[in-house]
Amino acid sequence: MAAQVKSDVPAGVVPTQKKVRVIHLVENLNGQAVETWLLRVLRASSQDYPEVHWTFFCVLGEQGRFDETARKLGAEVIHSAHPIGNKAAFMRALRQTLQAGNYDVLHAHHDIMSAAYLLAAVGLPIRKRIVHVHNTSLSLPTPNAAKAGLVREPMRQVCLRMSDQIVGISSDALESLVGAAGSDGDNRLVVHYSIDTSRFAETKFSLDAVRERLGVMPEAKVLLFAGRLVDYKNPCFLIEILEHLQNNNSVAIFAGSGNQQQHVLELAKKKRLDNRVMLLGFRDDVPELMQAADVFVWPSLENPKEGLGLGIVEAQAAGLRILMSRSVPKEAVVIPELVDVLPLSDGAEKWAKRIDEILARTSTNRR
Repeated sequence: MAAQVKSDVPAGVVPTQKKVRVIHLVENLNGQAVETWLLRVLRASSQDYPEVHWTFFCVLGEQGRFDETARKLGAEVIHSAHPIGNKAAFMRALRQTLQAGNYDVLHAHHDIMSAAYLLAAVGLPIRKRIVHVHNTSLSLPTPNAAKAGLVREPMRQVCLRMSDQIVGISSDALESLVGAAGSDGDNRLVVHYSIDTSRFAETKFSLDAVRERLGVMPEAKVLLFAGRLVDYKNPCFLIEILEHLQNNNSVAIFAGSGNQQQHVLELAKKKRLDNRVMLLGFRDDVPELMQAADVFVWPSLENPKEGLGLGIVEAQAAGLRILMSRSVPKEAVVIPELVDVLPLSDGAEKWAKRIDEILARTSTNRR
């Protein structure tokens, strides 16, 4: 069996054939930036382009927290029956799914890994094959650096030669795959992520109540980290910054989950700062958290860069002051007066000094 499909069509009812069938290859619908953006696009597409039928093929086998959201918007959600590490079985099952679905468009969202999906689709009557580049690292899901080095360039060439269109979420993201000289042409395109600004501009809640719900004192200064707590996002650096702040009323709030959660907690305890640190886990109220915060701290590693840095765009929509590393493409800075940039090499003490300066010149009552 190629995949597990849950259908929302009642038994005995033949669904209306849509004019265009699109399959999106993603990790899973579990709240990551790429998939969250795609769900926003799906919501708009379901209203404005009902003739387009969406399918999400999730390469991870487990259910995602937003599977049902996608289904209610009219999309199919398919989970791979085989892990991607089992290459032959995975690609065979994917090919069977592509054949059975009679898709018009294959839209692959896994950067250089999209080469595997293009190879699985060889010879199928798919009208358009799109590779979407969301990062600049061209990373591969293997811990073997030598193996990754050997296969990276052949996979890049597959993406270049077998796709009809390559899309980057920033100029840097696009160039990471096609090179600076190959970024021009009708089949090369930059499409930035979009956000729903109404969630940031239309305050329909008490921001003081948000803080009270979190257990934050009214006089506290909130440093917000929103994103995955993983190595390249560098969340532990915020704990080091907190140690050097002159403002002792500052607290660090982390909204997100990942393999660095325990490290953040351990470092906070080691530095005796755990009473000023909150780990909230995954949140779907980030706009509210941003409007209730004082500074958004983005200490991501600078090499490779972020694909775009959607959190930076969102923080600006919330009118929140930002201190970020040099990890973010220039396109993400929409309101320069809200954004301060420091290299990570300046160290936590200089970052703390800059945050103290930002807090001193920022209105004491954003709420």
